[in-house]
Amino acid sequence: MNIMNNSFTIKFLNIFISQSLFIGLAFFISSCQKKGDDNSDVSPAKLMDAPPPPSIDTINSLREKILLDYIHTAQTIHPNPKNGFPFSRLDYDKIIAYDFQGEEEAYQDVIDRKGKFVPVVLKQQFLTQKQADQILSVLAKDSSYGNGSAACFRPHLGLVFFKGNKKINQISICLSCNASSSEIEIPAKKHRVGNEEYPHEGFSRSGKAAIINLCKEINFHYGR
Repeated sequence: MNIMNNSFTIKFLNIFISQSLFIGLAFFISSCQKKGDDNSDVSPAKLMDAPPPPSIDTINSLREKILLDYIHTAQTIHPNPKNGFPFSRLDYDKIIAYDFQGEEEAYQDVIDRKGKFVPVVLKQQFLTQKQADQILSVLAKDSSYGNGSAACFRPHLGLVFFKGNKKINQISICLSCNASSSEIEIPAKKHRVGNEEYPHEGFSRSGKAAIINLCKEINFHYGR
């Protein structure tokens, strides 16, 4: 009798396990198909731009229209041959400084590759002829560079050159990492030995001081 009961129990367990495995397999296949269907529905229209990093302040950022309108009201200035190469050869009639929250990948410059202002500009101020001459003559000097720079790049100062309302060049400056970027090459940032050129990018003490002084005049982040 015990043998029959044991046989019946084993048979029942085998049936139960088989059914459980079948149900589990069916659920797994159904789940995979559903995931596959979800992935196939993804289209460019559904994708959204990544939001700014949490540290970025977009609440106080200036709107695109305000930034564009300001270009027309900026004071007209003229290129000065005494400012040094390459600025002496640029054809511009105004320079506007921007205080912005730059990020290494997302917002390296004030104006992006599509020609739009990045959504992290906090302040703007056109430069007078005197201010433009002072800062450009510094940025063109060999003596303004030569110290080390860090790998990070989170600029807070942007200088954009305009001709009318067209961008001619822009420079982004990060004093935290002691470096800058420019759309046109600045020869002073390279050190030449014979036929070889070496990076010479980090601001010197005098170069950094000139940038801080400008930011103090226009009440920007690096002047605090």
